[in-house]
Parts: sequence; C-alpha cells; structure tokens
Amino acid sequence: MAKAGRVELCITPSMLAELAGVLTYERLQPRLERLDLGPSDLVSWTAALASVFDDTQGDPIVTADPDDDVFLHCAAVAGAAYVVSGDHHLLDLRSHEGIPILTIRDFLAKEFSNQLD
Repeated sequence: MAKAGRVELCITPSMLAELAGVLTYERLQPRLERLDLGPSDLVSWTAALASVFDDTQGDPIVTADPDDDVFLHCAAVAGAAYVVSGDHHLLDLRSHEGIPILTIRDFLAKEFSNQLD
C-alpha cells in the first residue's frame, strides 16, 4: 500500500499467518536456502517492518473472495493512498472507501510517469 508518496507496509496477524504458510511451499525452499533464511526469519522481518493492525471483522466487501477483505480493511485503517494488487477480485472493485485499487502497471504509471518517458 502506498501512502503520501512513500510505501508503508501494514499487515494483520492473519496476513502474517498466511505469509508463514506460503513460505513453507516446497517451490520456495531452494530460494530461501540460497539466502540462508527460514520462513520464520522472513515473517519476523516483515512484522518488524510493518505496522500491525488487528483483523477487522464486518460485512463482506469482496463477496467473491472474502479472504481478500483483510487487505481492504488494512488499507482503510492505514489511510493508504492505493492498494496495489494483481488479484482480480480486488481489481474488479476499482476502489474501496475512496482508495483506488490498481495493478502494479497502473500504479507505476501513475506514480512514476515522469520517469517512464
């Protein structure tokens, strides 16, 4: 999520748990081994860099995939300028609480258009 011209990482406990699970995928192990890191190292590093917010419950936002709601709640709590995603469920919404939901390509074009010429 981008905020006021800088990138700020916000995360929730459920997002950290999902990250921990993903980092145990077999296909990622060779990369982690080359870096001499384990999944818990990266989860700890991420938690140290991020603002951790409580998981917010409420009415579903992304009815096609309610697991995506956490990203929108986090963006709203953090006052994010953008949500940048490749997830079509999020992109289909186009915005949430006035926060645009952009592809990485659209985000880069918007924020760095003067450098892409």
